[in-house]
Amino acid sequence: MLTTIMKCVAILTLPAAMFRDTAPNLGSYPDFVITTAAVFVLVQAVKLRKYWWMAAFATILLFFNPIHSVGLPVTTMIAVEIMTGALFAISLQMLKTNPRMTIASIAVANPKTQSL
Repeated sequence: MLTTIMKCVAILTLPAAMFRDTAPNLGSYPDFVITTAAVFVLVQAVKLRKYWWMAAFATILLFFNPIHSVGLPVTTMIAVEIMTGALFAISLQMLKTNPRMTIASIAVANPKTQSL
C-alpha cells in the first residue's frame, strides 16, 4: 500500500520537476520525492525478482539523484521526466505484490465451523 502511495506521489510530483527552472524556490524537493519513490519501487521489484524493473528504476535513481544531479539539457530532461512518469504509471499495474495470507488463530474460534 505504501509503495502504491509513493508511486502516485511521484507521478503527481513530476510536473513540479518539469518546471523547476521557472520556479527556483522548489530546489531539489521534486528530485528527492521521485528518488524516494524509485527506491520503494526498486525494493518491490527486488522482492518480486523483476530484473528489468530493477534496472529501469536504478536508472531513474541516477537521473533524479538530489545530491549529484545529471547535467542534461532541459529538453532531454523533460523527455526523461515524461518517461519516468510513464514508468511509474505502468508499474502501478505491472508490479503488484500478492496479499499475505493471515495466520489462523487457535484462540479465536472460526465462526463458519460448528462443533460436533
